[in-house]
Amino acid sequence: MENHLELKRHAVAKTQVEARTRGRIRIRWTPVLFLLPSLIVFFVFKYYLILDAVYISLFNYDIVNPPGKFVGLGNYFEFLKSETFWVAMKNTMIFFVLSVAMVFWVPIVQALFLSQVKRWNGFYRVLYQIPGVLPVVAGVLLWKWMYNPDHGLFNYLLAKIGLGPYGWLNDLHMTKFAIVLPGFFTGGGVGVLLYYAAIKSISAELFEAAKIDGCGPWRRMGIIILPNIKFVILIQFVGFMSGVLLSFDNIFVMTQGGPADASLVVALMIQRTAFVQSRFGISAALSFFMFIVIAVLTVIQFRLQKEED
Repeated sequence: MENHLELKRHAVAKTQVEARTRGRIRIRWTPVLFLLPSLIVFFVFKYYLILDAVYISLFNYDIVNPPGKFVGLGNYFEFLKSETFWVAMKNTMIFFVLSVAMVFWVPIVQALFLSQVKRWNGFYRVLYQIPGVLPVVAGVLLWKWMYNPDHGLFNYLLAKIGLGPYGWLNDLHMTKFAIVLPGFFTGGGVGVLLYYAAIKSISAELFEAAKIDGCGPWRRMGIIILPNIKFVILIQFVGFMSGVLLSFDNIFVMTQGGPADASLVVALMIQRTAFVQSRFGISAALSFFMFIVIAVLTVIQFRLQKEED
């Protein structure tokens, strides 16, 4: 009887040990070790810099004797009271609206057309990537030359039909449009391939059923294609929004914020404050402020998408 009870205890203990072993999370160290270098680099060059910017923003930063005098939120209050900051914010939002209206939808349209091409499809996909190979600054300089009011290509062509000349980058009312316009013509890029892959992943049976029901191309796009790629559109929009709100290189090369601050944006103001005025504390505060703005807009976008689903 005692032996039977002892065997029963051993069986129960063994079962409990096996249950605990199954409940443990088994870590596969090989993929972790492969990912570790990229995670370290990502942390150092992303999150550490964000935390460092937050720290610097709390000081009247002295580059000779860091960190300088502690001012708390004083840097934030200072730029929020600045008229230049609100001009930059207004211009940034105008650039964002113009970019959404003129640029964001271009890769979607390109992908829609590309999905209908049967012959030479791979060749056209490569063509769409060529603009992305060109360095951004080189492309912007080319457009700046075409905008030249005296000997630029655009005014030369417009003069042939009796129009112009136009100031383009020198005109207060045209400069924003002129800066955004290159994005409309270049389009392309990786976004086309992402949208194209999403469209091609839609079941062909849905299209066949829609055709049988008499749905034309526009209706098929509205009830089949766009609803099935809306998550890709959302992800692309978040990245696009972040890129536009932090636009710097094209504006800096074309106008440097002129004329009369008509194209001054927050990213350019951050650069001026840090490297022209040497006010690194305010520059860091501006950077963190824009990080918060973009994070809030991203969360709102995902919440709205979740409610729709």
